Formats: sequence, C-alpha cells, structure tokens
Amino acid sequence: MQTERDTLRIPTINSMTGFGRALEVSGEVEIATEIRSVNHRYLDISVRLPKVYSSFEPEVRRIVSGAVERGRVEVSVSRSGGGAALMDVALDLELARSYHECLLELRTQFGLADDVTVSDMLTLAEIIVPVQKTDEIDKELVLAERSVRSALAALGTMRQTEGKAMWADIEHRLGSIGRIADQIAPLVDQVTVAANERLKKRVTDLTGGMQLDDDRLLMETALIAERSDITEEITRIRSHLEQFLSFGNDGSPIGRKLDFLLQELLRETNTIASKSSSTDIATYVVNMKAEVEKIREQTQNIE
Repeated sequence: MQTERDTLRIPTINSMTGFGRALEVSGEVEIATEIRSVNHRYLDISVRLPKVYSSFEPEVRRIVSGAVERGRVEVSVSRSGGGAALMDVALDLELARSYHECLLELRTQFGLADDVTVSDMLTLAEIIVPVQKTDEIDKELVLAERSVRSALAALGTMRQTEGKAMWADIEHRLGSIGRIADQIAPLVDQVTVAANERLKKRVTDLTGGMQLDDDRLLMETALIAERSDITEEITRIRSHLEQFLSFGNDGSPIGRKLDFLLQELLRETNTIASKSSSTDIATYVVNMKAEVEKIREQTQNIE
C-alpha cells in the first residue's frame, strides 16, 4: 500500500533546513501558510492555526509527518477576509432578561433615576455571543489543506536543493579520504621495518652489543609487526566509504545511518594513529580526521 510519504518524497538527499510559503485564495478569503524547518534529532512539529481552524491541527500534523522524516518543523497558518462567513452572533434572551430584572431591582432599591438602556445591556457579559458556523469552517478546511500542502511542497524543494549541494561536498570529501587511505597503504611496510630497527637499536644499547638470540628477536619483531599493522583498518575505511556512497544512492532518510558510519570511520582513523609512530602517517591521519569532521558537520543537517 502506498503511503503519503511515498507520494511526496523524492528519493534524493534532503537537508533538514528549509522554508516554504503558499497562499490560497477563494473569494474574499486568503489562507497563507509558512513552514520552516531546522535540524533536529527527531521529528518535532509545531503548529499555529487561527482559532476557527483549531480542529484542523491533527490533520496538519499528519500531513507534515507524511512528508518529513526528521527535523524541527514550524507550521504557521493565517487567514484573512470574509470573517462574517464563519461567524454568527446569538442573543441569550433568558440571560438578558435576568440581567434586566437585576438592573431594575438596583434602580428601585437605591432610588436611581436613570433608565436601563441597550448600551447598558451590551456591557454585560455573554448576552450576545459569537457562534462559529461549523459547516462553513469545514468547507474552508479544504482550502487550508491545499495551502499547507503547497507550502510543504515548496519546503521540500528547498530542502532537496540544499541537500544536493551538501551531498556533492560530502562526496568530494569522501574521495579525499579515499585518496589519503591510498597514500597511507604503501607506508604500512615502512612502519614495520622502522619498528624493527628501533627494537634492534634499543636491545643493542641495553646489552652493549651482546650477541642476540635471532629466534627471540624474530618473535618480537613479528609481535611488533602485528601490533603496528594497519592493513585491516585501511580495508575497513574503504568499505565504510563504499557504504556511505551506497546510502547516498538510496536517498533520505539516511542521517542516522551516516552518523553511525562516521563514528566507525573516526574509530578506524584513531586506531591507525595509535598503532603507527610514523610522522608521515600521522600527517595523513590528521588530514583524514579533518575531512571526517567536516563531513560530520554536513550530516548533522541531513534528513
């Protein structure tokens, strides 16, 4: 079964920031809707409606949640013109009669000379009360819904445009991380050789040039090689980059998936830094972490 989100959401990367406005006019009635959205961990919808449209709030929330996955969304609907079409007035004769009798009693009891006038009666509460024309309001809700949907479509267009630009920047930075990984990979053997040389020098310094047990030295060298080997981390980084691009092809909502992959990328990068004492690799790792952080800033605003 096709859902409302399926009909409204285009499979592209969406930013969580956007604005949409729409105006629907019918006769003297104008209904304007403005929708703003900013980044948020979950979907948070705020709705402001004219009092006569208060019953429409659940429907507005349903429409918005059918088109937006994540973000703080503020919906503001205003109405102008043709007020008489929605409101009528009613006279409470029983209440007015009671008020009138009380006023006459006051005049008699206190010997007041003034007469009770219509103006006096109008100052009293709830003698004349406004009454909503429910049928007419229900008819206008169709117009209000069109206004909300049009504003939501404009919001979606803006979110998609910004999301496209953000994803282009992310793709560029993912490529940069991949190139850095390619530059680190040939240095893995150099790290092992350098670690082995440091071990030999340290042992020689400590023993004063004493003859060493070659088997024990080989064993220690093997342990160093295992601890300093970053081949697995480079492989996982490349895998994460491929997954990142794959998620991008799926379109929003992908924000939470990207957050997870970024954590994994940062974890592998930090592991490389901790395993290697190479200054060359350290420089590459710093550059890689800088790219990951820049991507994180972008993904914070991706739906």
